[in-house]
Formats: sequence, C-alpha cells, structure tokens
Amino acid sequence: MSAVHPSPTPRDRVRRLVETVRWAPAPVWGESTGERTRYSVYLAGSMLAWAVAGLVMAALIGAALSLVV
Repeated sequence: MSAVHPSPTPRDRVRRLVETVRWAPAPVWGESTGERTRYSVYLAGSMLAWAVAGLVMAALIGAALSLVV
C-alpha cells in the first residue's frame, strides 16, 4: 500500500527555502580559484539582496507614510 503525499503549498516551499538559506554554511575564502569565485559570487549576491531588501522596505515605509499624511 502506498501513501499519498499532498503537494507542498507555496507557503511550505517558501518556508523550506528560508530554512535552507538560513542554515546553509557560508562559503569561505579558500585556496583554489573555484573557492574564491564561489565566495565572491556569494558576497556580491548577498550585497545585492540586502540592497534590494532595503529599497523595498524604504518603498513600503514611504507608501505607508503617504497614506497617513
């Protein structure tokens, strides 16, 4: 007899992605070119993600303040 597993909801998928990102080890500056490239891409991606998150938060705060005034 086989078990029927329901397909994961979008919320479950986001939760799994967040858990993966949260607990994944960050790359470190290594000896080889591949390790250094991986670290550089990780650093650039992280900086870009934080910049976008900051812009989104600034836009949300600006929109909320424009509704209040």
